[in-house]
Amino acid sequence: MLADAIAAEAWRLHRNRAVVFWGFIAMPLGVLLFNLMLNTWIALHMRLPVRLDLGQQLIGGVALTGSAFFQVFYAAAAASLFAADYRWETWRLITPRNSRANLILARFAVFGAAAAISLVLLGMAALLQCLYGAMIGSAALILPQGPFLLPLLGTFIVGWCELMVLAGIVAVIAILFRAALGALMTAMAFSFSQWVAMAIIHPWAVPLSWYAALPRLSAYVLRAFVTGQELAPGIAASSLQASVAALSLLGWMLLLGGCAVGLFQRQELARE
Repeated sequence: MLADAIAAEAWRLHRNRAVVFWGFIAMPLGVLLFNLMLNTWIALHMRLPVRLDLGQQLIGGVALTGSAFFQVFYAAAAASLFAADYRWETWRLITPRNSRANLILARFAVFGAAAAISLVLLGMAALLQCLYGAMIGSAALILPQGPFLLPLLGTFIVGWCELMVLAGIVAVIAILFRAALGALMTAMAFSFSQWVAMAIIHPWAVPLSWYAALPRLSAYVLRAFVTGQELAPGIAASSLQASVAALSLLGWMLLLGGCAVGLFQRQELARE
């Protein structure tokens, strides 16, 4: 029955082209167009090409989902997935056909699949930018020095988990208050408050217990660990920090997903 619910939600999302475009395609497309224009400007105004490490460009492209600004697009898509049936009062037509848990889990699955595709598009945008720059002479490509597939995969997984945490927050608020706008505003406030916290604290010096309260911190430390980047000059992320960060992200995903399912199972849908 869960497979039926996932298929139904995937079909609904496929038909909702506005959500598909603005939630999952607009951001990779916008990044690509901006970088193409930037490469064109560099080719016209600079004598020497910019040196670009192809592997680092791919990793950096996938890591863009950590931006609080870009997360607004994904939060809007999640709000549409989890709150649209409250607005249109269609839950009474859906809930008799499947269990409530399956209906919510299916929406998480569909969002996760769409987010994964969006991450792939971000990587493709970075690749196209590099190839275009090399073609017009604005970039001198450097092939990856050493293995980069594992750091790229690790960055992909971390970005996906961060988006799933965001979807979990949207789902809980959408179910609790039955409003897409409230869910979106809460997700935006959560993302920007995490960004402000990261600007204040020192990620290499905070206690490990802070990782549980700041999923953005966990994602930042995990990205640094899988890519080998330093948290500060001479300070690298330890395996203990990475393990705690991974458990924190996983805990956020499971906790928010469980709360969303539990709230929806106990919710009265007399009007919806």
